[in-house]
Amino acid sequence: MDQRTHKILTLFGLNASRIHKPSDAMLAQVFFVDDHYILRSRPYEEDTPVRFATECELCAHVAGLTGFRFPEYRRCLSGNHFVVDEGYFWTLHPLIPGRPLGRWFELHQIDPSVNRQVLKTLRQLHRMTTGCFDEKSIDRGRLLELIAPAMAEANDFLSVGALDRLRLAFDRVKRYCESYPPEKSCFVHGDFHHGNILVQKGRIVGFIDLDWCRVGSFYEDFAFSLMMMLRDYKNWSPEFQWSTYQSMLDDYDFQGDSVLLSDHLILYALFDCAVFKASCFENATAFFKYQKRFLEAACRAELA
Repeated sequence: MDQRTHKILTLFGLNASRIHKPSDAMLAQVFFVDDHYILRSRPYEEDTPVRFATECELCAHVAGLTGFRFPEYRRCLSGNHFVVDEGYFWTLHPLIPGRPLGRWFELHQIDPSVNRQVLKTLRQLHRMTTGCFDEKSIDRGRLLELIAPAMAEANDFLSVGALDRLRLAFDRVKRYCESYPPEKSCFVHGDFHHGNILVQKGRIVGFIDLDWCRVGSFYEDFAFSLMMMLRDYKNWSPEFQWSTYQSMLDDYDFQGDSVLLSDHLILYALFDCAVFKASCFENATAFFKYQKRFLEAACRAELA
């Protein structure tokens, strides 16, 4: 255990004997603490405490609506549910019983039946929370706030054709985010993939890593999950598997606007370009180069 982690745990009133990092935690500081707690950080920004309070309230509400489990955070010695240290916002919560369904960089190895379970659960989560929020609860700007910095950097590494397609997608998604009625809103996990889904005895029981959760449109979650599952890290091929794509739409029981869905998927593909470009884990450059090719292919494809 390094000195900094020990300091953070002390502020939470813990003196751990064993701490280790999960094998899939390449993009975040995450630690198992005595196989009982999860210690995790996110970058600290001025609005992080307010967003975190909203996240906790939202997750508690959704847990009551759906029966799924979400992190329940431990208070630190000062009484807060978090610790701020050297530009990072740290939280600690007991482990939720269960195991993750898979690791984000190995989803190409996942059996289609598991993907089906994931998408049906996502659809269930959306259905059970649709119409449960009023206008003031909707975070209409969050997705575009996340994408905007990546849009600003896209000129540096994308083709002219891809840039044109991205701008079109951004404009259409912006218009949609501003206009859909409150009764169409639902809970959005924001990072819904196998690594953040916990299963026990074959049944999905809960979710973790809720940094980007919000009330928004189902397109936001569904498009992100599609993007994650369509990536092929076995052959490093960026081309779409059309039959797989259609099967995923069927598994979710998608009945929306397919053009708008493809717009959301393209924006998330750009977002992960920026994530990998800024990362320093081993092979981050290879992941960025692949993601760039994946995005270019998505911009060329007529997903609708």
